[in-house]
Amino acid sequence: MSEEKIAVVTGGNRGIGFAIVKGLCENFNGSIFLTSRDKSKGEKACQELQNIGYTPQFYQLDVTENESILNFCSLFKSNKKIDLLVNNAGILFLKDAIESKIFQAEQTLLVNFFALVNFTEAILPFIKDHGTILNISSSSGHLSRIPSEKLRKEISDPNLSLDGLKSLMQNYIESVKLNKHIADGWGDSPYVVSKVGLNAYTFMLNRRLKHRGILVNCIHPGYVMTDMTRGAGTVSPEEAAKCVLKLALNTKVGGLYVWSNGDIVPWDGPDPRGYIDGKIV
Repeated sequence: MSEEKIAVVTGGNRGIGFAIVKGLCENFNGSIFLTSRDKSKGEKACQELQNIGYTPQFYQLDVTENESILNFCSLFKSNKKIDLLVNNAGILFLKDAIESKIFQAEQTLLVNFFALVNFTEAILPFIKDHGTILNISSSSGHLSRIPSEKLRKEISDPNLSLDGLKSLMQNYIESVKLNKHIADGWGDSPYVVSKVGLNAYTFMLNRRLKHRGILVNCIHPGYVMTDMTRGAGTVSPEEAAKCVLKLALNTKVGGLYVWSNGDIVPWDGPDPRGYIDGKIV
């Protein structure tokens, strides 16, 4: 008897995460685990899909809480492992946010980088060999978004360790606390730093897991109209989910950074917003 196939989506209760779960219900032959930090919102989202004939399963998961991560990992065992993990949970402070820059930096890096890394490292023993991990990134994750050439070289160094990458991300937070982040070459966006860190982790993890045949990729799904952007954007969650699902379900290669139009882009090359999206950068 073959093992059950399992797909897990973090932050699956709304926006693109919800659209990805719905798309997996239609295209993935196996069980789909919709996870969310908020139990009531996650159960409501799951019920909404069940009402139209789909069968996702809800599990509460707060990737910022170790106890929640351990509880989620306890669902899996040697004969029950994950085929596909979509790391979608994330946060964004908009430009008019009233919170201090220090708070924004700490929270953005916590959720979008440190918590994602912590959760992924914890769940790795329960990812099937030859499985797939897909990290939802952003155009902000392109290496060119970091102004300092020195920092870009350090972040993209193929010999950089995970501890080294974590140290660099922590250095950014300390730089913000001293109000030196712009002078130090990090730029003014915590979101950019968090997503550049996420992409660096993606490529690092893909190299680490090569011996297990696990493919790790990241994708910029477009400027998606969600609650996180207060409805601003150029593409619906459903449209954005299509490119995510295509990469998640059909890829045969790891270490990719894929743009919203499906193009594979060099992470350390020119900013694709210029030559793909036609923006002045």
